[in-house]
Amino acid sequence: MTSRMTQAEESGIELVHTTGKDGEKSTLGQVVYDRIKEDIFEFRMAPGRRYSEQELATKLGVSRTPLRFALHVLAREGYLDRVGGHAGWLVKPFDLGYYEDLYDFRTQIELIAVRRLCAMDPAPDLRELCAFWRVPKRARVMDGKTVAREDEKLHSTLVALAGNKEMLRTHSDLTERIRIIRRLDFIEPARIKAAFDEHDKILGALLARKAGDAEMLIRAHIGASRAEIRHITLHRLSQATQQGAQAREA
Repeated sequence: MTSRMTQAEESGIELVHTTGKDGEKSTLGQVVYDRIKEDIFEFRMAPGRRYSEQELATKLGVSRTPLRFALHVLAREGYLDRVGGHAGWLVKPFDLGYYEDLYDFRTQIELIAVRRLCAMDPAPDLRELCAFWRVPKRARVMDGKTVAREDEKLHSTLVALAGNKEMLRTHSDLTERIRIIRRLDFIEPARIKAAFDEHDKILGALLARKAGDAEMLIRAHIGASRAEIRHITLHRLSQATQQGAQAREA
């Protein structure tokens, strides 16, 4: 939250603090940011659609101050563009090719990482990752959100263990940018089961210090994820487009 707070301070925006159920203070701007970003991630705010600040403020039940904070941060992150004067905002059209490029970059970083891990002496400690992914089938967690979180943790941990801070920084940035579509990989139970099988084999290859196998498996795993995400994304984009057309006709 530090960077977002800094951006708000630079813009001279005073944020309203709220207290959540856990008793921790957050800002209303942060809450609005999270809600809008979630709507963009779930295609409830369709790519290519324009919104006015008044429309969004009414929908979210907030004032313009925290709303503008959220909109400016989301614009800096590349999700929105300001259009039509001061109070108009456009959800950026979805560019699947852009995400394909990010996946290519991410794949290359992870290939370097697993190669390094297999060559390390002593071997890296993979016990925490194995405790989640290398379990009997009856013990597997089938909740999509949990699996998505643990999947991201596994890939980030492998890069972190490789020991190159700049490589980790770049990978973390890529992970944040593809998160909008990456979590779609864990909607269907079949893909969750496949993710467990694939991660089990990747970790097995790393434990056995078989760099060639680990590279082949990580490439195949990311490739399968990309194919599933592409299919689901195109389907959701089609649905969002149809719903938008129906709303305009109503």
